[in-house]
Amino acid sequence: MFLKAQQWTFKGVSKSMSSAAGKPMSVAGKFRFGAFEVDLENHELRKHGLRVRLQRKPFQILEMLLCAPGRLVMRSELAQHLWPALHVNFDRSLNTAVNALRQVLGDSHQNPRFIETRSGLGYRFIAPVEELAAQAGRSLTPAAPEQILKIITPTHPEAYGDYLKGRYFYNKLTEDDLHKSVAYFESALLQDRGCALACAGLADTYCMFALLNMLPAREAYPRAKDMALAALRIDPDLGEAHAALAVVKRLFEWDWTGARAEHLRALELSRDCSGARQAYGAYLAAAGKPEEARQEFQRAREIDPLSLAVNVEIAWGFYLAGDFTSAAEQSWRALAMEPKFGAAQYTLGLAYEQMGMTEEAIVELHNARTCAGNQPAVMAALAHVYSTAGKSIEAAETLQALQELSRQRYVSPYWHGIVYAGAGDWESALGSLEKACEERDVWLTWLQVEPRFERLRTHARFRGLCATLSS
Repeated sequence: MFLKAQQWTFKGVSKSMSSAAGKPMSVAGKFRFGAFEVDLENHELRKHGLRVRLQRKPFQILEMLLCAPGRLVMRSELAQHLWPALHVNFDRSLNTAVNALRQVLGDSHQNPRFIETRSGLGYRFIAPVEELAAQAGRSLTPAAPEQILKIITPTHPEAYGDYLKGRYFYNKLTEDDLHKSVAYFESALLQDRGCALACAGLADTYCMFALLNMLPAREAYPRAKDMALAALRIDPDLGEAHAALAVVKRLFEWDWTGARAEHLRALELSRDCSGARQAYGAYLAAAGKPEEARQEFQRAREIDPLSLAVNVEIAWGFYLAGDFTSAAEQSWRALAMEPKFGAAQYTLGLAYEQMGMTEEAIVELHNARTCAGNQPAVMAALAHVYSTAGKSIEAAETLQALQELSRQRYVSPYWHGIVYAGAGDWESALGSLEKACEERDVWLTWLQVEPRFERLRTHARFRGLCATLSS
């Protein structure tokens, strides 16, 4: 299975990487590492089940590295394989091809997750690799006593593919895409009732339903918890399942101790799971531990740098920590990846408001409303910034629109609390927050760190609400 004397033994057949005539040969097989799957026979690279374009030379480099995980592949070997008939300086071409591969993988030369450079010598693939063909589930990663690698081997590839599609749409964070994610997770379970990952995905999605006011907490909570517990019954050692239960405990049960225990268990089982890192970072941010949250968010981004959900979560964390300049900069990074990403436009608008850039904040929140639809959070943010900017007529009109929206769909009293806080109507703001507390609204978990409630923190009723959340 491993490289010996410049040969790979694969599927019981030893194949030299070069034929007798010196022409490159491909090794047939499928591998998985991180969020990626590689089909060497069909020359395909996929991320979360979706095909990623990769040019021929970078793909050939990836092929050689995957077939020899943990081994230093010399630059001379790569040159012989990629340019067998040439006798010229290949250094620049090789560097270009490796850099192109790193860019597609979201890898870093300075802080590699996949490809380690040995200066002047060659490259080594350092991430865990799973072979999906023939001997599925067998790890190609050399054993390390300090690391236990849990391999998730799908017995139903179609179900696993639907799970990956569900995660893809979940991470887009729009109402339409979340409905698609539910459909794909449920499709995965129809094909494989033992797909614990799909159960965990549904738990996360129902939590997001509550966060986007697609369902009230009382309806989202039992669905989310049932799915998280179902995932754990199927696979008690699945990190994603423990992470899902941790989010349920924090958002719906306000069980901070239990949530922390589940988060730590999730990271113990799946320390390189971006979603688990992101979820724990959100917990730490809500708990008022910004530096620890920042470390978890950074690790999540290192694992999956192209995740929109992770990148906007980092911006939200900066906002909660009062680092509004960094929140704005991080929001722009997310928007550089997806210009119509409503969640990033929302965090950008919030950051601008706190920076005193009210006109810019209004523009970005209107952009968020256009891209994300009439989300209660966005409409409340608009009314709040209108009030702080002294635009009382626009604030009243937006509040009226929010009230009209509440007759068509669920709108948490929490968002009315945001609006009244912006207008300086403390009595109405506290009344709305107390009503949200009665409804066990999930957004209250950020009550103690939400900057828009800064001027309410000295009120006894506000402190009472915070005590209820932490008891």
